[in-house]
Amino acid sequence: MKQLTVVRWPNGSWSTGGPVSDPDYQQCEVYVVPFTTEGSAKKRAQAVRRRLVSKELPLPTQSAPYKDTRNL
Repeated sequence: MKQLTVVRWPNGSWSTGGPVSDPDYQQCEVYVVPFTTEGSAKKRAQAVRRRLVSKELPLPTQSAPYKDTRNL
């Protein structure tokens, strides 16, 4: 299963692609999720973020990204 990097920028917008180590992602929340389309990867990352926020857990960073190892 292919995995895609999805990031949430400080202004709240979402983006896909690029390596986790990309210097542009220093201030972003970083998610690495399996995908079939870019849209499905973004939706999956948004769902993960909702769960983390509702449970008051720390959000992922570039140095500690969220990595989803489940299959679709």
